[in-house]
Amino acid sequence: MEDRVGYCLPPSLCHSRPWLMISHGQDAQRQTFFDISKNYYHSKIIPELRDKLVCNSSYGWLVLQDYTTQDCSLLNLVSMEIIQLPRIEFSTNEYCILWLPPSDPNSHLLIVFKDFLMLWRPGDTEFVRKEFLFDVEFNSFSTINVHEGNIYALVAPHTDIVKADFKDPIIHFKKLINGEKPTLGLQEGQVFYKSYLVECNDEMLLVYKIYSASFLSHGVVSTFEIFRLDYSKDAWIEVKDIGERTIFLSEYQGRSSLVSNPQVKTNSIYFIQHRHLCIFDLDDQSIELSLPCPIVSKSNSAFCWIWR
Repeated sequence: MEDRVGYCLPPSLCHSRPWLMISHGQDAQRQTFFDISKNYYHSKIIPELRDKLVCNSSYGWLVLQDYTTQDCSLLNLVSMEIIQLPRIEFSTNEYCILWLPPSDPNSHLLIVFKDFLMLWRPGDTEFVRKEFLFDVEFNSFSTINVHEGNIYALVAPHTDIVKADFKDPIIHFKKLINGEKPTLGLQEGQVFYKSYLVECNDEMLLVYKIYSASFLSHGVVSTFEIFRLDYSKDAWIEVKDIGERTIFLSEYQGRSSLVSNPQVKTNSIYFIQHRHLCIFDLDDQSIELSLPCPIVSKSNSAFCWIWR
């Protein structure tokens, strides 16, 4: 790594906030890293990321899948260490979770399919299949995330919140609360939404990204609604303020962070829409749009948050 020139290496990652990475160009050969605290981007060409889909980012590691061969690997963006994973086929519709960094003896990589998950631990030569058992009616996962070392999921068709209990050889998803489901204050034309489970202030939040459904603005985010899981009341409670924290949403998963940099807006939600970086302000319900990198085209580009 010492012999490599700067444009072949990623910028230094920060512990308190993520970078926005954009893969673009022919065969995703170019990577643009956008620093939200400085409104500045670094354009790189990193060979290890060429023709790769980023499935997850945690602890400075990327879970990668080759677009052509479907081979999977882990890449550390600090040391540039690569760990080749056993052969497995999955699509972007599956949830991918890195549970602790590979150096930790309790590390797991989980790839969650509709009816089962595949589990890998450092040193394993193959993924291990784990079947599911549910306490509730199950059609599909709406969203899934890790909170305090446990896996939580929101499942369709009835918006039930469940927690995973690992009991070999199965994983038992148990219903957590029996109270009323969240009620969205949808306005006329707002019929599409996407849900995220996000860990925030030691609580589990349910974040709804709500889309406008008119013909001209189909696929355009119009607002957000947030609920927190209150065990004492056996219910979801609406949240209007997340204080000094900021939520970052990717395509399928979300995270929050306590950001001390004044250039990063708190009590806000950062998300990607088309090729724009958008910021939803929970105070005034406004959405601010910016273009993080003008050289990125509208097509053939992929966006993800990079976490250390």
